[in-house]
Amino acid sequence: MEKVAFINGGTFIYWSSIILTFAVVAAVAMFAALYLWKSKNGMALSLTIPVAMLLSVVLSRWMHWYCLSDGYASMEAAMTDYTWGGYALMGAFTGCLLTACLMRLLQISKNLPQMLDCMVIAGGVGIAAGRLASLFTASDRGQIMPDTMGLPFAYPVTNAVSGVAENRLATFMLQSISTGVIVALLLLYMFFCAVRRKKLRDGDVTLLFLLLYGVCQIVLDSTRYDSLFMRSNGFISIVQILSLLAVLTAIVLLSVRMVRSRGFKWFYLLFWLAQLALLGGAGYMEYYVQRHGDQAAFAYRNMSICLAGVVLITLVIRMIAVSAERKREQ
Repeated sequence: MEKVAFINGGTFIYWSSIILTFAVVAAVAMFAALYLWKSKNGMALSLTIPVAMLLSVVLSRWMHWYCLSDGYASMEAAMTDYTWGGYALMGAFTGCLLTACLMRLLQISKNLPQMLDCMVIAGGVGIAAGRLASLFTASDRGQIMPDTMGLPFAYPVTNAVSGVAENRLATFMLQSISTGVIVALLLLYMFFCAVRRKKLRDGDVTLLFLLLYGVCQIVLDSTRYDSLFMRSNGFISIVQILSLLAVLTAIVLLSVRMVRSRGFKWFYLLFWLAQLALLGGAGYMEYYVQRHGDQAAFAYRNMSICLAGVVLITLVIRMIAVSAERKREQ
């Protein structure tokens, strides 16, 4: 059950809705500040925000209906009545990406990677704030934890069937903290580059965000008891699949950049083989934890170690590419 904040006649305003509204406002404000600072393109900004919000709402609802169609009378009902029902965050990512591509296609924006850089930072701010809405709902939690454990690792929720309070893993809080840390690190990196007058290539912030946020979601989404699954099998998390695609996108694009800037070297194969092995190890740990829930700590620890290795190797790949590009420019 959601907790009501205010009642006005027959209108109920929930705490989760208030927090989500603040999260959207924070994301829009961050995007506006960053994009105007970087591009000075007020026209693109004024068109991007409403289009992105519209597409995000529609696509978020459609993806939620796709994964949880039993909760709606029909697709038509889900897509026409927004006074109830849920939304899937991946729809907001898709809506923002489509909006940025549309603005570039129409020549309203002249730099797609630059806009995406601003979007991922703003989106990270929105996610870090918006995840806190689960403090007032029963969503985005994991397995039962000891009663002695509290925030940020666990938070009680009332079981809708038994009515008993259960102290469950606060996945939403871990997602909020991890995303906030990622955004803070990226902002510090941008500030460092600006102060040191080091050129930060447009699109780099996007790739770093996809890499870091992707690996965090691969682990954290696995802990949820309300993950969104594919209809075809009912056990593969769509969020994990999309997170893996985000990580692979960062690896592939940065690897291509490394090869273009320095030429092909035989030891690059060691990087890619190591990443493939580590991703395989993380995948096996996901398989393992689904069958040995009592060993979740062991599985998630090893999964995190494997994915941390993937991140480290990818950062080395980027460092090699950036170093070669700067030498070429000198």
